Amino acid sequence: MTSSSIAWKASSLLGTVAALHLALTAPSRSTLAPDARARLARAVAASTRLSVTADDLLFERTRAVSLQDAVFGRALWFTGRARPGAPRDVYRAEIRLTPDGTLLGLSALSNLTRSPLGDDGPMVPEAVASPDAPRRIAVPSRAFGQVQSAFVLDPAGDTATEARLRREVTNALETGSRVGVARYDLRLDRPADRVSLRFLSHDRVSLDAGRRAWTLDLRALSTEPSEGATLSRQQRVDKPPVIWAVDTVRSLPFVGPAPIAWLEQHAFAARDWWHQRVYRWFGRRPPPATVAEELSPDDAGRVIASEAGPARDPDWPPPVIAPPLGAADPGEGRWVNATPPWVRHLDGAPPAFYRTFVRLDDERPYTRVLLVAMDMRQLELGMQAGVEDPVPHVGPRGDGRIPRTPGLMPRVVGAFNGAFKTEHGAYGMAVDGRVLLPPQPGAATVVTLDDGRIAMGSWDTLPGLPSAVRSLRQNLEPLLADGVENPSRRGLWGFVLGGIETMPTVRSGLCADDRGHLFYAWGEETTARRLGRAMRLAGCTYGMHLDMNPTHATFHFLRVDDVAQRRFQYRALDGAMQSHGDRFLYYTLKDFFYLSLRPTLPAPVRGVAWTASRPQPPPSWMPGVTSLRVPLAPGREASVEALAADRVRLHLRAGRREPASTLVAEDRTFTPSPDRPLLGAIELGVAASLAEPRGLCVGGRVQLPFVATEHAGHLALRDGAVSIEAGAAVAPEVREALQGVLVRHRGASTGWTDAAVLPRQVLATTGDGRLLVVSGALSGDELAALLHDLGAAEALLFERASGAAHWTGDEGLRDAWPESAVFIEGVPAASPVMRLEGWLRGQRGA
Repeated sequence: MTSSSIAWKASSLLGTVAALHLALTAPSRSTLAPDARARLARAVAASTRLSVTADDLLFERTRAVSLQDAVFGRALWFTGRARPGAPRDVYRAEIRLTPDGTLLGLSALSNLTRSPLGDDGPMVPEAVASPDAPRRIAVPSRAFGQVQSAFVLDPAGDTATEARLRREVTNALETGSRVGVARYDLRLDRPADRVSLRFLSHDRVSLDAGRRAWTLDLRALSTEPSEGATLSRQQRVDKPPVIWAVDTVRSLPFVGPAPIAWLEQHAFAARDWWHQRVYRWFGRRPPPATVAEELSPDDAGRVIASEAGPARDPDWPPPVIAPPLGAADPGEGRWVNATPPWVRHLDGAPPAFYRTFVRLDDERPYTRVLLVAMDMRQLELGMQAGVEDPVPHVGPRGDGRIPRTPGLMPRVVGAFNGAFKTEHGAYGMAVDGRVLLPPQPGAATVVTLDDGRIAMGSWDTLPGLPSAVRSLRQNLEPLLADGVENPSRRGLWGFVLGGIETMPTVRSGLCADDRGHLFYAWGEETTARRLGRAMRLAGCTYGMHLDMNPTHATFHFLRVDDVAQRRFQYRALDGAMQSHGDRFLYYTLKDFFYLSLRPTLPAPVRGVAWTASRPQPPPSWMPGVTSLRVPLAPGREASVEALAADRVRLHLRAGRREPASTLVAEDRTFTPSPDRPLLGAIELGVAASLAEPRGLCVGGRVQLPFVATEHAGHLALRDGAVSIEAGAAVAPEVREALQGVLVRHRGASTGWTDAAVLPRQVLATTGDGRLLVVSGALSGDELAALLHDLGAAEALLFERASGAAHWTGDEGLRDAWPESAVFIEGVPAASPVMRLEGWLRGQRGA
């Protein structure tokens, strides 16, 4: 040992002795002096390599700093930055310090928030009566220049559970405390520029956001008012012992994920070796599909032939798949109804789920890839984050359960697993407009939009998240793109669990075909390449890898009668799937997708329900025309027809009584298309005279001039598609147009009013893709209020109109009228699934 090292150790020992002497002789202090707090902050910063100031420090308990803190230590909360100017995280540590604030040691450091994009702070402490009681803290979380959420941390921790020892180990590793730290999250529907937090009592917190304010009840998990914010308590789930042990060992810094992955790889390889030997020695075959066995013959459905008969939808179910290995196993490649009989369905609709399987591995002919085809004309796709994963870059983690949105649970019919954990790539996820992880360019992506459409494809470099995106999930590169398997030539699918061909295990995926169907794929012993091949054989043109390995990948059919009373039914797609009934409905560790029936009728208006008694575009089980009668004053009511914009085409024809001299026969008469059923016609009246014209354009020719007035607007038809546009200038590509009075524009009144109660006819559009025809004797105020309640974005009043409507089957429906009229053609329902790349190009150009 050198003389310099001996001198260094001696000086270190003398320093420790001196600090201990100060601790023994210094008096207790109720609070640290400003210079002592600054000195402590500098010492904490040096020990943690974080940027910490004196204002960032907060003791967990308010008792005075005393000698026992030098010996036994105490808990310190603080906000720290990885570098000056970076966002803050909230940390907890155990420190030993002298009464004058000299730091003797720091241990059990834990980052409690881990939000790289979120600035968490400042901390607002609870005022407690006892100095020895741990106090809660409230913290706002700011990102992108605004407060996105707030949270409350409770050092009293979690309640005891049956897995108490495992929970205490997890708590100690994650928070530095055996009891852990409970967390309550407040999500703001709209971000705020600034907020003020204050504890009213132990269980009540006020949040003031300027024009908006809430009171949080942490015990009842409610807010007052209830609108605009959602309060939840972060769930802690007791994992099965084996999974808990694996995750815990993987999280240890001196172990990490690589050794665990090595063990998993060799365990899967050993299982695969054994299964191959058993098959060679004894000819083992897999059991038949368990779900199909449980259904009666009528419930299971008949096998659909590959030829499309005239009595069925040619695109549903998908065509038969030729067996890839030659001779087919019974049922291989042939689609059968997969829906259990107790799952809710749309009246008159075909089954929403079909299933089949294919065998792709000639070395393992006993292995199968299951395929579930989903008719997205009938189904909506939702996404939800798990209680543990993804780990968001800003804000709280997910609820881990299907949302309790009013009216949703009676429509829920299924759910399936999501994608990889954050630590295995941090692939993007957004839920209901909130970005947990930003999307990565080039990653395989599935997106849901506010209008209910679904897009699959590879994300590009578009900055930010388009406002129309409701939810998003990514994972790896695509397994399949434009029909090409593994287009990126990726060789690693699943962290370090072996190569694309060398690791057969449980894998799952999601893909879409050009007909607009989604498919869920699952294999118990398969590789990523074979999963992609199964997708291609099913007709998919784009596919993405979802989660893998047992316990993670599963598909449930669901029926929920009363979620609060736990009255529900569930069934896994296959008996080999490892799962439990609470998954998806009550708690789920990782993100997932859920499926619900699409609503067939709009929401009631003023307590009045819509009906679907009019002629319908195909298919009739998905109404595209709905009706409503809204009571007004006694003896009066308004009639409303709602047309799904993507299910109809409108065509304008001039009336014989229009004061125009250049009209030809085809301008007056409508000839229906042979492949589009005529649903009806609505008369829109005639202009009073050429002296007081109301613009009319038919066949690309302006028959009556469009006159600029204060509230001028016009109906514009482009190949039957409807738009309502402000002003009197008609675009050159518009071949059919009719002028009216613009009474609503961009979701607000234009200021037009009329106190008189007169017969009125209004055509309106809504933000959710509906066309509204409103008629009846109304005053201007009554009309404005009704259009507001109907959700009209644009509305055009036709002062010329008679208001008569005629429908197929009525004796009065003709191909020409004395008054100008719009004829309504039905359009078959198209699937809402599309390719993402084309939609993103449109967003970039918008």
